[in-house]
Formats: sequence, structure tokens, C-alpha cells
Amino acid sequence: MRKKNMSKDKKNIVSIFTGVIFLLLLLPLLLKGVQTVQTLLTKAAGVKANIAVDTKLVFEPIKPSWKSFAQGGEESTDMVAPVVAKMAALDPKFIRIDHIFDHFNVVERDTSGVLVFNFSELDKILISIKKTGATPFISLSYMPPVIAETGNVTDKPKDWNEWATVVERTVSHISGQDELNFTNVHYEVWNEPDLFGGWKYFGDKNYLTLYTYSVVGAKRAQNVNAFKIGGPATTQPHKNWIIALAKHVVANNFPLDFVSWHRYTTDPTKYAQDVADVTKWLLAYPTILSIPRMVTEWGFDSNMNAGYDGSLAAAHTAATVRQTLSGITQLFAFEPVDGLDPEGKTYWGRWGLMTHPTKGAVVKQRYHAFSILNQLKGSRLFVRGEGTWVTAIATKENDTVQVLLINYDLSDSHVESTPLILTNLPNGTYQLKKTTLRQTLSILDPQPLEVTNNTYQSQEIMTSNSLVLLEFTLTQTATASATPITTVASTSGQLP
Repeated sequence: MRKKNMSKDKKNIVSIFTGVIFLLLLLPLLLKGVQTVQTLLTKAAGVKANIAVDTKLVFEPIKPSWKSFAQGGEESTDMVAPVVAKMAALDPKFIRIDHIFDHFNVVERDTSGVLVFNFSELDKILISIKKTGATPFISLSYMPPVIAETGNVTDKPKDWNEWATVVERTVSHISGQDELNFTNVHYEVWNEPDLFGGWKYFGDKNYLTLYTYSVVGAKRAQNVNAFKIGGPATTQPHKNWIIALAKHVVANNFPLDFVSWHRYTTDPTKYAQDVADVTKWLLAYPTILSIPRMVTEWGFDSNMNAGYDGSLAAAHTAATVRQTLSGITQLFAFEPVDGLDPEGKTYWGRWGLMTHPTKGAVVKQRYHAFSILNQLKGSRLFVRGEGTWVTAIATKENDTVQVLLINYDLSDSHVESTPLILTNLPNGTYQLKKTTLRQTLSILDPQPLEVTNNTYQSQEIMTSNSLVLLEFTLTQTATASATPITTVASTSGQLP
């Protein structure tokens, strides 16, 4: 009996020992699992904002890179004409169009096989763009069927010299001093070549060949105003594409006046990362390192999404601009005007800032986001204390300080009471103007505000996917000597 019990005890000891060894081996995985859970919980909880602005810490003048737009090829008509006034109100710098050759019947052949050109339909949209105050930004796309290898608009041409002729005649017409006489037109070689046509940067269907003959044609244009040419306008900034194009233009002494790409993402910080990546890739090519970076289409989803019809698109717009205030020369929001829903719906998740003209060209919240951004002026101020959801842009011009608060939340559920403090304000009387975009646009009449102790503090309720613009304008400086400046507690944040 005793031996039996001892045997059982040994088995228990062995079992316990084995269990301990197993736990020791498992411990790193358990710890890793705990860390992962903690990380996920932290991300889920997020960091609330605590916005602090020092009105004496001034950066560079704010650059309105957001004032460019890309109209998609929704219809083979002039889609800008019905919305000229509404687009003009956004003060656009460029309006980009593609499908210029296949939608507007620019190129045909006569009975003898010679290429003939008719720009009358294309001219309509170019003139409409001019009426908005913008300059046309031309995507040289797609292949005219009469010169395409199989007649498909995403083909390469049967004869590359004919493509060069098409580009030459297009540049001569749009930028020609004796024709439309536009200045500073940007010609972008193709639209999303990695998607539309399956172009590569090598092989038989080579984008570098397309770029080469585009440059050849553009250079042949005579008596033209200054223009720019660039690319590659890929669906995102592909490293191999950009390096291949950079190497090609440097080796051949070709112009590359701007580098362009597209980006659709729900993460606004990705836009800033793209710029850093492109700069890193171009370091080996110093002669083109400083060329403008242009995102010639952008949004939060390349597919149709109901968020484009509401506040999500508006908040994403402002949050993206916040992340791209440095490094990107122009952001081209896709797109000004919706296409027409085949089922007749007014709102159908299309990308437009406005509904289709037959549906009233009703402006959406994303349109209002651009109008709010357009109010920013002067130079940027240093901002501390941005959070996971709420970020901010602050500016100063003369006696006016502006703070734009942005609550971008993909889940459309986060509400936050955000502390705001402005320091180093001159004491005195201010007019405080407040503009909010929460489901609807609201502009409150300016209210008088007394600033003492050189400080303004408030709590701003930021509902999900909302914008709040506060504008402080000094109207009368206090005559009494200023009291000591209140210091601001250190808060988490990020540099511009």
C-alpha cells in the first residue's frame, strides 16, 4: 500500500514538474499575448486631445495645397459647366480632367489616313474650368482609338510617332499663344497606368516609352506658354515605378516637372508617409529631388462608399489636409461632381462634392469642409496635444488667430470634450467667430470676448466627424499692463 502511494506521489511530482516546464516554455507566448492585448486595448481606447497653441510660435506661411480637384470621366460631356459658380466659390487652383482623347473625340483620320484633330468638345470643359478661376490640369489619356493597337483606349499605339503627334497637337492647342493661350498647364502622362492598360516600367508595354514619346511631342509644340509635364500618376506611389521614371528622365535629360501618384486610404497619416517615402527614393537623383509632389486623386475609398455623402468625407478631408501641410504641393480631391445614378437616386455613395446636376448639384459636407479650410490664412502656429481622433490646425495673420479642430472617426461614434488653451495672446477685446460642421454647416455671429492673463481657455464638444473653426480677432488692446503669462502644462502632441 505504501509503495503504491509513493508511486502515485512520484507521478504527481513528475506531473507538476512537467507542468512547470510547460508553463515556462509557454511564458514568452503568454507575455506576448498580454502585450498584444494591452496594445489593442490602448488603440481601442485611444488618446484624447488636449490642444495647446502658443500664439508666438509661428511657422511657415500656410500653403493651401487642398485647392485642387480631379473630375472623373463620369460622362463624355462638360461636367464642370453646371457647377461653375459653386466651384469658383472654392477658389480652385487646378481642375484635373482625364479621358480627354476617348471622351471628347479629339483625334480621327481622314479618308487618306492622315490624323485630324477636333478640339471643339474638349474646349467646352476647358473654358468652364477657366470660368471657375482654375487652370486645367490635363491627364494625357486615354489612347485615341484610331491610333490604338487594337482600338482599345488602354492599348499602346500602333505607331509611337503618332502618339507624339497627338501630344504635340494637344499642347499646341491648349498652351498655344495663338490658340487657347493657357499658362502653367500641367500635362500628366496617363492616368493610373498600372491599372488602366496594365502598363509596366519595363517590357513591351512600357510606361517609360509612353513618357518618352509624350516628352518628344510636347517639346515639338511651338509658340506655347510655359507648361509642365510629369507623372506617373499610379494608383499609389510605387517605389519601383518612381525610381524607374527618375532614372529614365535623368539618364536621358528629359523633363520631369512634377511627380504624381494617387492615394485612397482611411488613414490620413499615410499621405505624410508617402511624401517621406518618395523623397527617400529620389535622394539618388538630386537634380529632380526638389520637384513638386502631387497627389492627383485622393479620398478615403476608391470604391463607392456611403461615407462620401455625409460627415465622414468632410472630417477625412480636413484630417488629411492637417497631415499634408508640408511636403505635398497639390492635393487633387476626387471629384467635384457625382455621376448620375442609373437607378435615379440623388445620393448613392459617389465621390462628388456635389450631387449630379440633374439632382440639383446639392453640395455635400465635404464641399463645406473645403470652404472652411479656405478660411485659414497667415502662418501656421505650433500645436501640442493632438489625440487619436481630434487634431488641429492653427494659424495667425496680423491680429487674427484661427484654430481648426477636427474630429475624424472612421467608426462615426467617438464624441470628445476637448480642452483648448491659447497662450501669449495680447490682452484686450476680441471678436470670436465660430464655424461648425456637424451634419450641417453653422456660422455663429461674432461675439465679444475679453482676454486677460494673455490666455484663452475653453472646452469644445467635438461630435464624431465634426469640424470647429474658432477665429479670434483683436479689436482693442487692453490699456493696463499685462499680467504674467500663464504657463501651459506639457501635453502630448506632434510637430507639424
